[in-house]
Amino acid sequence: MSEKPGFVATVSSADFWLRLLYILLFALAWQVCELLLLLVVIVQIGFRLFQGEANVRVAGLGNSLSQYAWQIGRYVSGASEQKPWPFMEWPAAEAEWQRKPGTSGDEAPKP
Repeated sequence: MSEKPGFVATVSSADFWLRLLYILLFALAWQVCELLLLLVVIVQIGFRLFQGEANVRVAGLGNSLSQYAWQIGRYVSGASEQKPWPFMEWPAAEAEWQRKPGTSGDEAPKP
């Protein structure tokens, strides 16, 4: 079994500092994404008030923004090593959320 690197080895690692830089940049992107999602909500309220229904294109933008925020959250929390856009494709507006195989969504997370 391999031992985990110590504090000094971790802090002196270029990988640690690069990931920290990415985390800070993606945290900033998260804040921008939050503001854009708020704007989407306000615009959709306007569409519902004046046209009686949500705008499909604005809803698609909201969908892709929310998926992007989810990808950022997974990366910065350490749940995923996959960096979000611009390191991968932008989430599709028509994409659906997918559960991992074998989960129902009703069960509590396993420790």
